[in-house]
Amino acid sequence: MLAGPVMAQSAADEDETIVVTGTRMTRGQAFEMARRYTRAVLAVPQADQNARWADPLCIGAIGLRPEVAVPLIDRIEATARDIGARVASGDCAPNVLMMFVQDSDAAFAMFEQKRPDLLQTSTKDQRRTLSQPGWPVRWFYGQVIEGLGGRGASPNASGLAQAPGALMDLPVLNEGALSRINSPAQLSIKGVTILVDVPRVANVSFDALSDYLAFGILSRTRLDAAPDASSIVSLFQVEAQDRPAGMTDLDRAMLKALYNIPVNRSAAVHRNQMASEMVKVIAAVQ
Repeated sequence: MLAGPVMAQSAADEDETIVVTGTRMTRGQAFEMARRYTRAVLAVPQADQNARWADPLCIGAIGLRPEVAVPLIDRIEATARDIGARVASGDCAPNVLMMFVQDSDAAFAMFEQKRPDLLQTSTKDQRRTLSQPGWPVRWFYGQVIEGLGGRGASPNASGLAQAPGALMDLPVLNEGALSRINSPAQLSIKGVTILVDVPRVANVSFDALSDYLAFGILSRTRLDAAPDASSIVSLFQVEAQDRPAGMTDLDRAMLKALYNIPVNRSAAVHRNQMASEMVKVIAAVQ
């Protein structure tokens, strides 16, 4: 008896219009856009999971004057708090290091030679992309498989960290009423190294660059991401007059969804849930 009204309500919700990145569309269209966006922006899942931070962020910067570094870090930290990530207070050991250099191509070659450990969780394709010359910004991540919410990893955590695919050998838990199969562990970002090529970002606004860096810090983002919607991720791929001034509503909604929805489920299921959450977040502020 309830099927008819429920289905009718669902259809009505699908037809309701909202504005996404300046374009009016139905919720159904917005959901499909959000799904395409997450697939285009998030790095290829490892261990069939998307990754996020469980630990508090501690951000450091090298190569900037204090009067530039402090507001840059402040803006990134404010974004992190707004989307639901944690930020360390007081003195802390940086787990995010932004390095502003004059020749990032040479700097990355040095990292490959002298600090290959920082690239051990990057795939061959990701390393190949990183080694291509000309990037204004490069980022690469350290990650580990650990207990939910960042709680202690299993006894074989070190082995899992070096071989993320091993997560698929872990037992799974059933969430009961939701009937979803979830893992008892999650893939967490543990560190980010960012190389910023100062000459190549010289013509980008402070706010736009800050938000671009924040997005790359808070999610495992494809360096060559090319979403078909207005996004801060496209900052260096569009003409100067088309560059976003900062994060778009779609960008911020994705980060909020990433930190609001449990990540201990398959990447495909997680992206679909994120897309639904993104539509809710965008609609809520209209």
